[in-house]
Amino acid sequence: MAHRAEEAAAAVQRALLACVGPGAAEQLALAQVRLAWEETVTGAGLARAGLESRLVRVVNGTGHVEASESILAQELNLRADVLLKAVNARMHGRPGATIALRALAISVGRSRSGGSL
Repeated sequence: MAHRAEEAAAAVQRALLACVGPGAAEQLALAQVRLAWEETVTGAGLARAGLESRLVRVVNGTGHVEASESILAQELNLRADVLLKAVNARMHGRPGATIALRALAISVGRSRSGGSL
């Protein structure tokens, strides 16, 4: 089953590169890591009652995360190792998920209300 998922992921990536170009593969990888982040923090109960975080960018394996409140940023820092493992596990085998996070840099930023990914 895992072999089929890997084959499907490779086929999607080849089709994307052929149709849209190499920049699309990077955008797909970033979208996959952002989705995995959202799923992970939601599953961990860290997205509630106005507390939000978002993965803004990834540079050299470091995911840069903005938290809406300092208390959430502290909680994310405390759970950083577990969150990294969970995000990477969620991305495993997904089409186009080629980014592996090695570290998190968490800061307090603006809330999402008016911004976009």
